[in-house]
This record gives sequence, C-alpha cells and structure tokens, in this order.
Amino acid sequence: MHKTPVETTAKELEHIIETHLDAKKKLNYAIKIVGHPGIGKSSIVKQTAEKKNFYFIDTRLAFKENIDLGGYPVPDHNDKKMIYFRPKFIPPETVPTGYNGIVWFLDEANRAHPTVIQTLFQIITESRCGEHLLPEKTTIILAGNLGEGDMTTITDFDDAALDGRLAIFHLKPSAANWLSWAVENEIHPAIIEYITLFPERLWSETEINPNPRGWHQVSNALTFACKLENKKDLENALKSEKGILIEKIISSLAGQTAADDFVKEILSPRQISTQDILIGNSEKKESFKQNKISSEDILWAISGAITDLKSDAAASMGSLDNDSLKKLYNVLSFIALSRADSRVAFFQILLRECGLLTKIPEALEFSESDEEKESIKDKFADIFDGE
Repeated sequence: MHKTPVETTAKELEHIIETHLDAKKKLNYAIKIVGHPGIGKSSIVKQTAEKKNFYFIDTRLAFKENIDLGGYPVPDHNDKKMIYFRPKFIPPETVPTGYNGIVWFLDEANRAHPTVIQTLFQIITESRCGEHLLPEKTTIILAGNLGEGDMTTITDFDDAALDGRLAIFHLKPSAANWLSWAVENEIHPAIIEYITLFPERLWSETEINPNPRGWHQVSNALTFACKLENKKDLENALKSEKGILIEKIISSLAGQTAADDFVKEILSPRQISTQDILIGNSEKKESFKQNKISSEDILWAISGAITDLKSDAAASMGSLDNDSLKKLYNVLSFIALSRADSRVAFFQILLRECGLLTKIPEALEFSESDEEKESIKDKFADIFDGE
C-alpha cells in the first residue's frame, strides 16, 4: 500500500519546503509532490529554492534512462578499467560558489522507467547517483502526476521502502493564492477579473483543463500574440471578424468548456457571480428575491461557491475557519431564497458530497438576521430535527 498524500495549498507547500531546506540535510526523508498537470509544482519548488539561495536543477525523469543517471562508461586505458563520466544534468561535485546548497528537482518521477525509479532509492538514501556522490548540501525533491486521477500515464511501481523515505504532499491550487501571484506577474486583467468572480474556474479536479498553467498561457497569448492588453480591447476583438480565431486560441490553451465560459463572461456577463454568493452581496440577494436573476446563473454561481468551499475544507483537512464558515453562511442564505424544492435538494446533495452539510450549524452562528436564520433552518430541517 502506498502512502496517502496529504493535501496542501501552494502557500503551505512553500513553507514546508522552506523548513526542509532550513534543516540543512538533517532530515532522513525527501519531499514528493503529486498533483494535476499545470498547477505549478515546479514553479513553487524553483521559487522557494531561489528565495533560500539554493542552486536549482530541474530534471525530467520521464525522458531519462538508467544509464543516463549513472553516466556513460568510457575506458581508462592506464588502469584498464571502465569509468563513468559525471552526467552534466546531475548536481556538480561541489555547491556552486555563492549558493547555500543545491535543490535537485526530479520531475515526472512516477512516469520514469522502473530502472530509473530504482536509482531514486540510491539517490535519496545514499546521496549518490551511480558512482557519483552528491554534494553534502543537496536536497532532493520529487514530483509526479496522479495517474487515473488526472488522466496521465504513470509507472506502476510499488516500493514500500522508497515510500517510507518520502513525505508526500498532494498540491491543490488555491484561487486566492494564484490571484496574488497573477497580480504580481501581470497576468491579463480580464483573466484576473474572471477568476476573481469565478474562483472555481481556475482548475478542474476531474479534468486536465482548465489549470493555472493554461490560464498563464492564455494571458501570454492575449497580451503578446494578439496585442490585447486590457479587457476592453479583448471585448472589441471578440466582437470583430478576428473573434473566432481568438476563441480558438483560448480553447486550445484552457480547454473548450473554460474558454466558452470565459468568452461568454466577456461578451455577456452573468447576472450573478460565485464571488457575489461567497460575500453575500445584498444587492444580488434582493434581485434574487424579486426573480430578476436567471435560474441558470443562480445554479452556476451557487454550485461554484460550494466548489470553492470544498477546496477550503480540503486545504484545512476537513475543518473550516471563520472566514470559510462565513462564506458557507452566505451560500446558505442564497439557497434559502430558492423556491424550487428540486433546486434546494440539488444544493443539499452538493453540500453533502463536499462534506459541508455538518458544518451548517456552525455557519449559522454568523447570522445577523433571525428571520434569515430561521429560513435556512427551514430549508435544512433534517439537520436540526435533533435540536
């Protein structure tokens, strides 16, 4: 049986890697990161290594064979022996001048050939790659995909001994963290606005697309290839004869479903967003009461809000902090306004599947209206029957 990876956000993972590097090789385990393609595993490791002034080496094991790691044999005519020259892509014999150490990032570790994975055991346990010793201040960090969980092909390799020398973390993107990064890195403003309004559209847990890397690529395409630097320019271009070509570019990078919704939001914005639900927008709530918001937009926004809360719960190992409980209360307050029993039942199913149904009593503590609180209790009467 393999270890079950521990779910973590980008910020948490960055802190875990920092403390690992600070331990100065006194830890008897390596870090392994798993997760969907395109969610930023390598970027987090690289940025953290640079922050701690470690020399960063990125090696993709899916493209290596066992002989690549050990080095190619060449004859030593004087001693009449075969020697192995040190591969250029592995860490050098000493830490480069001016650095505190080396981070050797071995990506796509679980897509490598079984003989390469066997060599990982030697690298992690002996700080040796074939005949070549690694510098004392070398930290090994592995990364890989999920296999069936993200529709990637991985090597079927079961080694409890190797697992026992790894701390394994499952990276799951956080829209809040990504948006902070996006602002700092000048991601296209239309994309920042879209993910702010619909944070659940940053990535898909069941599909490869969309993902953070794809949105970054869309940003580059819009800014540098299409020369559309702001939302208004993008809107005008989508309405022009070039619109179809731009949509195809976006679809090729973010996936058809995400691209269609992104373009629709630019040209014909929804009446309510996921963010409106999460913050409990009072104006939108009043419009909902007066049936001024379409059912489709309500279903989309509340479903997205529940998905966002699911991510919060996963990141906090099943619990919710006060900010998340407040968001849950705001979601419940919108659900309480739903008049269709079938719609309420659908939301109850979503909440149950996301493990949020039992958090409702805690969320109600954030109520500032007895009337609204009683309305929510009425919609979720089964939960409060025992009270």
